[in-house]
Amino acid sequence: MSKILQLELDGSSLSFAVDRVVVAGYTGRDQNQVRAHIIELERHGIPAPPRFPTMYPLDAEWATVDQQLTVAPRVSGEVEPALLFTADGLESALVSVTSDFTDREEERRSIANSKVFPKPLSRRVWQYKNVAGFWDDIALRSWVGEGATRQPYQSGKLAQLLPPGELLERLKLGNLKGTMMLMGTVPLLTKEFSFSDHFACELETPLHEKLTYSCRLQRAGINVKPGEAKL
Repeated sequence: MSKILQLELDGSSLSFAVDRVVVAGYTGRDQNQVRAHIIELERHGIPAPPRFPTMYPLDAEWATVDQQLTVAPRVSGEVEPALLFTADGLESALVSVTSDFTDREEERRSIANSKVFPKPLSRRVWQYKNVAGFWDDIALRSWVGEGATRQPYQSGKLAQLLPPGELLERLKLGNLKGTMMLMGTVPLLTKEFSFSDHFACELETPLHEKLTYSCRLQRAGINVKPGEAKL
């Protein structure tokens, strides 16, 4: 069943029907670095993907623009660009900023199940065709905490991730209309994951236009059950 999100494009309201959410993983443009990252994760007990880039499909219900979210105690966020496909093609896609909230404890058992949490995105969106010419130069950043405790958590550029066209070609998603695709993230600025109750993220163009999202996290004793992820 589709989930309708109320978005904003160029100052006007826009309804987008999400039919599926796809979380793309291991999408770094430097594949040697991706391989090294996979080896490092294996040392920490996190299983390697069957291929990379890889993807984790989720039900549309996990897409949201809410800013009050309920997650498990060991869930942390990751800033990512997201593409929203209004038709079966990249030209008409919309761009948003999102967070791939992931359960770091469950990740050791099942990466797919660790992804079964809200995938929130900015209400404001861009048209992909309007930013495609400087896509690689768009910055993505995240912060944890708020007020005096707020600190930078991630910072990078989209040049570090596979270009949209190449990512789509390698994932072979089929009909794209109604798909919300998270495109991957950049490394942390810290050595450890943060389980702060506040998370904020943004995309910024070279002309300093921004898409922003922030949320407050309520942590509850949620246990992901086997089979909840749509594989």
